[in-house]
Amino acid sequence: MRQIDSTAQSIDALIQTAALDAARDLLRAELGPLSAHVGAERVNAWCAVLGLPQLLELPKAIAAAHVVREMRGTAAIAEFLAIAQTARARGDDNAEYRALAGLYCTGLQVWSGFGAMQRAASRINELHGALGHLLAKDVAIECLSGLMAARMLFTTETSDAAPIGEALVRLTLDDSLDPAKRLCAAMVLAPWFEQKRDGDRMHRIAHELRPLMADETISLAMRLNHRTSIALTDANLSAGQGTSAPEPAFMDQLMAEATELDTQKVVPQWLSFYVHRVALQVAVISNDPVRSTLILAKLEAMADPSEASQLLRLHYIRAHRALRLHEYSLAFSESQRCVELARALEMPKQIALVYESGEASALLGLRRLGEARAIFLTIIESSIPGHRAQYQRHCALINATLALDVYEAHAQGNAEAAPRTETARHSLAILRAKLSDYLRECGGRLPPPHAKVFPHITAPIVAVIFAHGLGTESLAQDVQTYGLSPPESRRVSWPWLLKIRLFDGFSIEGIAAGANDSGKKGESISMQILQFVAAHAPVAIGTQRLADALWPEADGDKAMRSLDVSLNRLRQVLPDAGLLFRRDGKVGLDMDRVWCDTYAVLGLVERLRSYVNANGGEHPVNDERLQEAYDAQTALEVLDLYRGPLLPDSREGFVQDRATFFRSKVAGAAQMGLRAAIHLPDQMLAEEIVRKSVGSRLPPEVVSSVVADLQARGADASRRAAQLSDIFKLART
Repeated sequence: MRQIDSTAQSIDALIQTAALDAARDLLRAELGPLSAHVGAERVNAWCAVLGLPQLLELPKAIAAAHVVREMRGTAAIAEFLAIAQTARARGDDNAEYRALAGLYCTGLQVWSGFGAMQRAASRINELHGALGHLLAKDVAIECLSGLMAARMLFTTETSDAAPIGEALVRLTLDDSLDPAKRLCAAMVLAPWFEQKRDGDRMHRIAHELRPLMADETISLAMRLNHRTSIALTDANLSAGQGTSAPEPAFMDQLMAEATELDTQKVVPQWLSFYVHRVALQVAVISNDPVRSTLILAKLEAMADPSEASQLLRLHYIRAHRALRLHEYSLAFSESQRCVELARALEMPKQIALVYESGEASALLGLRRLGEARAIFLTIIESSIPGHRAQYQRHCALINATLALDVYEAHAQGNAEAAPRTETARHSLAILRAKLSDYLRECGGRLPPPHAKVFPHITAPIVAVIFAHGLGTESLAQDVQTYGLSPPESRRVSWPWLLKIRLFDGFSIEGIAAGANDSGKKGESISMQILQFVAAHAPVAIGTQRLADALWPEADGDKAMRSLDVSLNRLRQVLPDAGLLFRRDGKVGLDMDRVWCDTYAVLGLVERLRSYVNANGGEHPVNDERLQEAYDAQTALEVLDLYRGPLLPDSREGFVQDRATFFRSKVAGAAQMGLRAAIHLPDQMLAEEIVRKSVGSRLPPEVVSSVVADLQARGADASRRAAQLSDIFKLART
């Protein structure tokens, strides 16, 4: 009572000092309690002085508030709330329901007023329970729109909104009702269809309402608002489901209309801002940084600094854009600002989650995995069931990454005996379990955000999944579709689009059956081109050099024409013609999608040389014994890939040069690995290198020189030399 008396005294004082705007705001905010406490006569007198007669005639007041909503946006929140309070003081439940419905439709559209809406949530549901079955259709479409917004914003169970949504769909398609109300209802349905992941149904309804786009009784602003709402839902669905986002040309058209109507003062600032921020969101989702930068500049120029909701949108868009561009530090700072603004707007927990998830996503990108997981787990507890899956997938990715980190750290610290220790087997079992959990959470597929936003986190997990034989065909297709970059190790188990082997014979995986048969005219020379390019990968080969090598007896022009024909034939049998590129007078392979055993061997050899060379690269460990184990294991990987000379059955001139080159590289790697292995207590690594060196037909000196060195070191080393010599002789026989 004392507070209401104080409010009444404040209004009188403000009127006396001619602070009429402040008096109006105070009267609107406390109209219901004031009417009940000080009486209608005194309230009527205030309204007359302040020019607010519409507050006294509720139907007119509601209609006027809808005009305020369309033209001024946030200002309508106070109008609808004041009308609802007045209606309740007068006992007019019908008017109160309509006013609260307007409050929620406004709040959903301008993304503000959350504190007032949350405090009234139980009341609008109570009114619906009492009046819902009594409302005429023209009132029901208005009231149910607000109730739908209330339940989407403040109910944790999506099922609570479903019956309201279905009833609203029926009313929206009823052409006997007011067209403007039907269009307003459709705008509220758009986020509901997004929540249900049902864009097709939304578009079917939009198609039914298409004639309303030419209805001149509906304001241009409302028609623009409806089309933008559809575009926003399409953009959000494309981000979560990998579907197509709205076309840039369509968004350009919407922005042009908004700008023109804004110039004519037909479209309010809040709606022009809404159109442009949806266009920016589409550009960010479409991974168009140039376009998004231009639109963001426009959006920042038109933002109203007094509107916290618009500032929130700007920071959210910046954070989302930064995530897409892998600028995780910027995304983190922008997301933190979003969380602060969401609290200032009294945003309920389940809505603020989207901003907290941005903060967690930025932490994930920064590999601050523990912090990211803690936030995601909190979000999962508070989010509605339909939205939990994406956060659970993020947690599964984090758990798998943490397990991989533990396993690799253990293997690195126990490189000599990692495969045989109990601890290693335990960490491997945990890793496989977490990989399986990740696959289960993702349904055996690769979520688009993981591929596009966190490729540096996701690629190693995918690589390990395939290395352990857990990858599915669907997962492989997703890797290829999203262009996830292969790991530096370039393991053959990665889902390459094309796999080429040249050591110990030519084989190829990924092309149509029979495409490399030498008996078909033209195809054998195409395969020779592929062999030539693969043998020199990743270096692109000059077209003149390629033509001279494969058609040495033809004149230059004829050889180049033959090369053109053969390259075209080769592209036709490849799974993607872009795997073989030709530019700047050179031909090469797309090594992000093509695996060649030649390139894989070169990578391992360079890694081994950097380990051994004190001036080359940073060693993964400092312990000398562990370093020797690394060297030996890497040499074995080289020999596993090499298997034998390059294209041993080929008579092409280029083959001999490359065969000698690779033989020298592999021999050097094998010898470095063997020299490291003889210092290890585990003698099996050295013996395995000896056997594989012989099996790969490397020069005998690879082993014999190491044995000779051992024999010169004394009795113990001499015995070890004798053992290796026996194994060497046995392998050669």
